[in-house]
Amino acid sequence: MKKILDLLIHLEDHKHDGLGRLFLDPGDEREMRRSLREYLGAKVAVKSAVVEGQRMRVRVELPDFQAESDNLVRLARDLAGRARPGAALGQLEEALKIFPLNGAALKGLGRACYGRGDFAGATAFFVRANEVLREDGEALKALGAMAQQEGREPSALAYYERAAAANPKDDAAREALERLRERMARKFRPSEAAAELSEPPPRRSR
Repeated sequence: MKKILDLLIHLEDHKHDGLGRLFLDPGDEREMRRSLREYLGAKVAVKSAVVEGQRMRVRVELPDFQAESDNLVRLARDLAGRARPGAALGQLEEALKIFPLNGAALKGLGRACYGRGDFAGATAFFVRANEVLREDGEALKALGAMAQQEGREPSALAYYERAAAANPKDDAAREALERLRERMARKFRPSEAAAELSEPPPRRSR
């Protein structure tokens, strides 16, 4: 059996990789599908792709082993709860081998990478999870936190805004967004004040 999924891919997540150019110059459909297949992996067949501004809607098909993959994710959670992180990680990796677009497994591996300070790995997993789950508050919040820690405040702001929109009841996302807005506002105030002080005083008329 086959499973059909609709993915939502954002330009914000691919500004600096090969997939980002599809938003600027989609080219012919064959070329677009080839690029997406390279990004998503050989097990995923791209059925259609449509660029809508800064988002791309992609319909894909892959062998339907999601139930089996979900069982491995549940086993991984049980192992993590019994303080066996290595075994849990192995189950998550196996879950992705049999069903590469398992959002829960992708987020689990993202958390594992984040925990050991591998921001590049964590970002890749959380971006893919968010594309599969079509705007997931947890994934977006994690991407915002990593962007902020790396000093990419405009990207962090965009991720926090998307996280708050995806889950309006998430107080943590809303608070992170407000704190970052205030921080960015404070950052610009001193420069504005300095600019005013640097202006020469008005000349007095005689």
